[in-house]
Amino acid sequence: MNKYIFILFIILVSTINVQAEPFNITTVLSVPHLAPGDRNIGLEFTIQNNQDTSTDKVKAYLFLRYPFSASVPPNNNLGELSNPGYLISAGGSGDEYSPYFDLPPHMSRKTFFKIDIDRSAKYGVYDLPYTVFYDNREYNGKITLTIKGETLIEIKNVSVGSNNSPVEPGEVFKIQISLENVGDNEIKWLKISMEPRDKALVPLSSDSEMIFKDIPQGSQKNSEIMFSLEKDSLIKNYPIDLVLNYLDERGIEYNETRLFGIVAAGRANIDIAKKTTDPARVLGDQPFTLTIKIENTGTGDAKGVTAHLESNLSGDNIAYLGEIKKDDYSNAIFTLDADGSGKKTGFLRIEYEDDFGKHEIQKDVIIVVGQEESNNLLPFLIGIIAIAAILLFVRRRKH
Repeated sequence: MNKYIFILFIILVSTINVQAEPFNITTVLSVPHLAPGDRNIGLEFTIQNNQDTSTDKVKAYLFLRYPFSASVPPNNNLGELSNPGYLISAGGSGDEYSPYFDLPPHMSRKTFFKIDIDRSAKYGVYDLPYTVFYDNREYNGKITLTIKGETLIEIKNVSVGSNNSPVEPGEVFKIQISLENVGDNEIKWLKISMEPRDKALVPLSSDSEMIFKDIPQGSQKNSEIMFSLEKDSLIKNYPIDLVLNYLDERGIEYNETRLFGIVAAGRANIDIAKKTTDPARVLGDQPFTLTIKIENTGTGDAKGVTAHLESNLSGDNIAYLGEIKKDDYSNAIFTLDADGSGKKTGFLRIEYEDDFGKHEIQKDVIIVVGQEESNNLLPFLIGIIAIAAILLFVRRRKH
């Protein structure tokens, strides 16, 4: 007995379910995705009759809301259709419905709507309610439409990271890129490639690209690629093409190229290469010329070079050398007076400027000053006369 009651309960439940769902509704859009400003989008509306009986005078209403509107002007009269297969209601409500049709049991029927999307529509998911009227009854539901917005990638920042901030020839450095998905659509994958236009820039990995997957709207990604600049590279701007390849959630692929560059900066390396005097042997209390060869062995030019000789030697102790290019030299010449004999110590203070700013270095300078030779020949002559007189006196005594 209980078994029969259970079977009867299952039948009743099945009957209620069938009655609760008299129709299956399926929809198909005429385009793969919806975007703001789209016009005349076809919406295929299929009604499947799940009942065992035929339904008469079936009609379907689609209730349009912002940002959706009807593509066909309102027409409230059956038989006066601008587009056969559906009808748009009057009264400015924007509702759209199909003409009457009969639907046999377990059969389906397609009807069509055409809709527009406002240009100011925002990215998002929208529900559009519908009602199917049949046999003085109604069946309600809703369809869900997704509007896709713009797909936009913004480069937020490109920075060059090195020990010296500017890049110096012969240096290893990294390029950091920060980007953000500022569009409305999700990015399924994105590839960043950095392609230098000059062979002097060399990536340190086998390739200079990075790949990211699944970048939601509003999220950021950061990449970092190491490069080196050849030792003998010129001091100039080095352009790099930043190539972006990405695919959004609609399946649309984008290819963009952005241009940026790095600035190679030269660092001067100033040192004393040689020191000479004229005359070669400096004597006390006599003027002489000191020549110091100053050379630049760095990667950049030295500008505004000035040499100050600070010692107890009097005279012209400042030399203005101007610019010394890399791998070149200039002579700092000082006209001085030797003050007494002995070892004279001091230092040479060199000031200059390069691409990294102003600099000052100090180098020790040592000059040996000899004793002055006497110009009075009288003692020497007296000595010679005395020796000659002695020799003459000795010779006469022998005779």
